[in-house]
Amino acid sequence: MKSKTSCFNRTIFKKNFTHFWPLWLLYQIYLLVVIPVWVWQKAASPYYYYGTGNEDTTYRMYQLVELAVHRMIPPLPVFFFAVAAALAVFSYLYSAKSANMMHALPVNRLELYVTNYLSGLIFLIVPEIITFFITVLVCLANQFTCIQYLFAALLAQAGVTFFAYSLAVFVAMFTGQAFAMPCYYVIVNYLYVGCMFIVAKVIETISYGIENAWNPGKSCILSPLYYLNNNLRSSLIYTENGNGITGIKITGMPLIGIYAAAAVVLVVVACQMYKRRQIETAGDWVSIGIIKPVFRWGAAICGGLVVGVTVISMLTDLPQLRKYPWLLLCSVVMGFLFFFGAEMLLEKNFRVFRRKRVLEWAATAVITVVFVSLFEMDAFGLERYVPEVADVETAFVYLDYPVQVKGEELATLTELQRQIIANKDAYQEVERTGSGFYYTTFLYYMQDGSKVERRYALPLPEADGGADSTPAEQILAWESEPENLEREIFGIGNSECRFTSGYMDLYTSTGLNNTHMFSEKEIEQILKAIRADIEDGNLAKYYQYCEQPEDTYYSNIELEYYSTGRYVDNWMYYYDYHNSLEKLEGKAVDGQEMTAGGNLYLTFGPDCVHIVETLEKLGITNDEWKLMTNQDMMQ
Repeated sequence: MKSKTSCFNRTIFKKNFTHFWPLWLLYQIYLLVVIPVWVWQKAASPYYYYGTGNEDTTYRMYQLVELAVHRMIPPLPVFFFAVAAALAVFSYLYSAKSANMMHALPVNRLELYVTNYLSGLIFLIVPEIITFFITVLVCLANQFTCIQYLFAALLAQAGVTFFAYSLAVFVAMFTGQAFAMPCYYVIVNYLYVGCMFIVAKVIETISYGIENAWNPGKSCILSPLYYLNNNLRSSLIYTENGNGITGIKITGMPLIGIYAAAAVVLVVVACQMYKRRQIETAGDWVSIGIIKPVFRWGAAICGGLVVGVTVISMLTDLPQLRKYPWLLLCSVVMGFLFFFGAEMLLEKNFRVFRRKRVLEWAATAVITVVFVSLFEMDAFGLERYVPEVADVETAFVYLDYPVQVKGEELATLTELQRQIIANKDAYQEVERTGSGFYYTTFLYYMQDGSKVERRYALPLPEADGGADSTPAEQILAWESEPENLEREIFGIGNSECRFTSGYMDLYTSTGLNNTHMFSEKEIEQILKAIRADIEDGNLAKYYQYCEQPEDTYYSNIELEYYSTGRYVDNWMYYYDYHNSLEKLEGKAVDGQEMTAGGNLYLTFGPDCVHIVETLEKLGITNDEWKLMTNQDMMQ
């Protein structure tokens, strides 16, 4: 009669439970405290949400249940306990004595693997299910009936747990060191993002003008914990007028399905790796032979580049520093240390400087030099890239403050960028001198939703002989246009702003100080004067900080405003164009009246005749209390 083959061993399962029950208990306590206990505490608090009407009760119910869902789906705690569970049930693989003892038992490796895998998974899933039922009871006790969202959250939580634990078991097969296993787990979860970040930093360091090269996209799904943290979330669904709530939305459920499918593959691959695992690798940092060169090479190349770009970023105050040779030197030298440091870990010995390994390190050094040199030579055309006008939705140029460029002026802006690129060597030489230049930023919002950003050091007009055709002169001309300056001072949509109060500091010739508080009538007159000086071009030069006049007043006018509806600050418009545009069009308020408040700080000087005359006419300034320039205050 054929013997029965089992894939699950009750004795080993019971051993896992009796040995590692504190871990499972800790996870259960954590879940109970952060979800049902927290919901019960907030539901019992009369201060959490005001109102007793039916609409208020519904809003409160959805709000608290959404917060419970929000606490169920975060991936970070799940990943933490998943790696702890995998490390516990497979801990015998990291000790030679334990590994030999377990594999001497009358059980095959498939039975060992399946039993230990299910042990860890069950003791993660069961606490989540228990917590779910207790949370449901707490919600029903408080008459929160929308418990279907808690079930959806449980599915999301279980899916994340299945993937996180399967990935942890997969990583556990790569090493024979208990300490190394969680380290590798973190590396695997951030490997792709980390590599892309290193590449972005090398580009920013070497390539001329490229700023903010780090642009994570959908490919970052290869870094699971990073991607889940950024794409798995819950939110309330509001009615069209924004006055009510219709439900709760969990964003990222299809993503969990993708990771769950990947988890099945990881389980199968990890099982095959376990079957072929050598018991003698217990205690080794890497248990798979073909992975050891990858370990050395990855440590040398990535470690060297990370230290290199870090050192260069710390030396940004030295403009005369030539970044390319210094980056190569740091990367190669530190790559040497990382390479042989990794080899020492692998060999558990300090005698690692053999001819074969030195030649292997030399190969990594060549790869590093070639990699960095490709960006220095602009082999990928990143420096030379200038967006086509037809592909640009809108653009901004920032020298002293952001100026929006659109329509026919886009062609002028792209031509300015080409002119800067053509004069790369001359402009970089001016930057290395440490004076006579000012930084500017070109920011393009593309039709496809992406952004292109470039930053250059531009010689000031005096350094270029005052030629009107220089990029700096053109940008300063845009900044001097009344429409652009008014946006910088008053913001966009400022017709809905109400200026409620304000003040300015005045001084005597002996340096005594007095703060004058403006009345509403004074504010009205001052605002008219500010707009008149903007229109006449008197105020522009005081906002061009690269060439700000020496007679700029030390006394600033500060006005406090209150805005309802469609208003955005000029800098917010620059940094967050699409959301700002929706707010200006009334699409981002969700049917609710939005309010905003802020301060307007006005820098001006003697040439602002309308402002100066208004202050004198109102009696704010006189023979005793005067406007003092920066030079006067220094004296």
